Amino acid sequence: MDIKNSKKIITFQKSNINIRLYSYITAITFFSILLLAFLIKTYDVSDKILLIVFSILCVIAETFLIPMPKIGAVSVSYALTFSAILLTDPLTVSLISAVGVAFRCPYIEGRGRVHILNNPISKTLFNVSQYIIISGIGGIVYKFIDSIYNVGFEFFNPLASALSLIIYLLLNSVFMAKLMSIILNKKMSEIWKNSILGLLYNIVLVSLLGIVIAFSYDSYGAGGIVLFFIPLMFARYTFKLYIDMRKNYFETIHVLINTIEASDPYTCGHSKRVSEYAENIARKLSLPQGKIDIIKSAALLHDIGKIGIDKKILNKSGSLDNEEFSTIKTHAEIGATIIADLSYLTNISDIIKHHHERNDGRGYPDGLTHDNIPLETSILTIADSFDAMTTNRPYRPSMSLEDALNQIKQNSGSQFNPDIVDLAVLALKESFYKINV
Repeated sequence: MDIKNSKKIITFQKSNINIRLYSYITAITFFSILLLAFLIKTYDVSDKILLIVFSILCVIAETFLIPMPKIGAVSVSYALTFSAILLTDPLTVSLISAVGVAFRCPYIEGRGRVHILNNPISKTLFNVSQYIIISGIGGIVYKFIDSIYNVGFEFFNPLASALSLIIYLLLNSVFMAKLMSIILNKKMSEIWKNSILGLLYNIVLVSLLGIVIAFSYDSYGAGGIVLFFIPLMFARYTFKLYIDMRKNYFETIHVLINTIEASDPYTCGHSKRVSEYAENIARKLSLPQGKIDIIKSAALLHDIGKIGIDKKILNKSGSLDNEEFSTIKTHAEIGATIIADLSYLTNISDIIKHHHERNDGRGYPDGLTHDNIPLETSILTIADSFDAMTTNRPYRPSMSLEDALNQIKQNSGSQFNPDIVDLAVLALKESFYKINV
């Protein structure tokens, strides 16, 4: 594939994404208008004070939303929305959500305060429309279930609230997953599972506080909700601390990767590619997300020990002599020692130390065999070897895809774990051109 053709393909892909994106936003907007018209015809705003108070607090909560990598942002305003679902009618709930999103003024790094006047109209339309839909339908579900199964509480029906919560979360996560799948050009199921699923647990916890706020408003009026709004914002603060910690974690990893590549320019991009290959193999093996995250981190940092190796040896264009090769082999242990000193990365230290072990026990540094090599390490070993084979090195040209895959198959049971080679080969074949475009 030549450069000109690559640019044409990329331009076509971007154009196709824009068409799909605006078509999707248009469809969501159209449906929200139909739903809002139905709500206006079916319901009246039953509590204007609640509408005003909740709308103001929703704007505040949305203004202090928490940016998330690649998937937009999250806020704790759902506690207020969920309270409104319990306390009032679907029309009021939809208006509260729409006002909160439309008039928020969050701070976005690199852009400053973003509001309705300086934000792209397409983003505003999508956000307002999807909140009208999920809040309105959530409210309708609550009213419908509550009318059928009356459990005796004045305004709180546990069954109706649980079903309403499920519908709200399902719609919200599906809408966002579809949007991000279009923008990132990835499978919707992959986005939902990898980026959104983990956030649902936090939203469920916030919804429990929403029940408390509802009881407070019912008992003490507007003063009660303002009182409980304070712990709601504190919950937002603690969640932001967690997000910031994760951000610092990944920033540390990328700094370390840059350090590796500065020491060994021939491996530029190697760590990132190995991480993507390892992730794809892990997904092909249906590993849980927690293990996948560990494998990705270990893959990104597997060569960190090379910063302790003489650059003359790293960058040597010819073959290494025995002494030089022995020096190179120490990078695995050096890397493990470096990582072990970082408390939040200790869980990947052993993976890094043993990523050059072999299934037959002839690897280094400890000569481990099949039964003693963790699955995560076996995945990293295949991903690392494959990328090394398919990229140019000072001492040899790259192999073709088919030759590299054949090498992995031929070394199944000797160098590589035979239990995972077949699925690993499929994952590598599927992802090779996507990763190397």
